[in-house]
Amino acid sequence: MDLDKVELQGKVEEKPRYPTYVEELIAQKTETERRFEERKRQIDQEISRTKARLEADYARQLELEKQKLMLPILDVLDNLERALGAVTKSGSVDHLREGVEMTANLFRARLQALGVEPVSLIGKPFDPHLGQAIATIEVTDEERDGVVLEEVLRGYMMGDQLLRPAQVRVGQKK
Repeated sequence: MDLDKVELQGKVEEKPRYPTYVEELIAQKTETERRFEERKRQIDQEISRTKARLEADYARQLELEKQKLMLPILDVLDNLERALGAVTKSGSVDHLREGVEMTANLFRARLQALGVEPVSLIGKPFDPHLGQAIATIEVTDEERDGVVLEEVLRGYMMGDQLLRPAQVRVGQKK
C-alpha cells in the first residue's frame, strides 16, 4: 500500500506533497490563526465583562441619584404631615394654612437648590417655546394683544432646559 495515497470508498486521493519549508509555513499559519482566534475570544469575553460592569455601575449611580432627589421631597412630605397633625390637635384652619405655606416655601427652596426655577410669563408677550396657550381672553387694548394675562399652570426650567411649559391664557384683540 502506498502511503501517499488514501482510498476512500473506492476512490483514490493523492495527498499533495510540499517541500518541508512550505509545510512549516502552513503549520505556522495554522498556529497563528489558532492563537488569533483564542485572543479574539478572550477580548470578546473581556468586552462583555466590561459592558456588564459599566451597566451595573450606571444602574447603581442612577439609584443613588434618585435617592438624592427624593430626600428633599421627603422633607416636604414630613412638613405636610406635621401641618395635618397640628390641625387635628388644634382644630384650627389657620394652623393648616400656616403649615401648608411653610411647606410650599420649603418645597420651592428645595427645587431651587436642584436648579429648578419657575417661568414667569404674566405680562410678557406669549412665547410658544415656554408656554402653551390653552385659552384666549378678549381684550380691547391693543397693547395687551398677544400678551400672557393669566397663568393656569406654572412652567419650570432647569438651567436652559424647559421641564414643563406653562399653561396660560393669552389676550386677543377682537
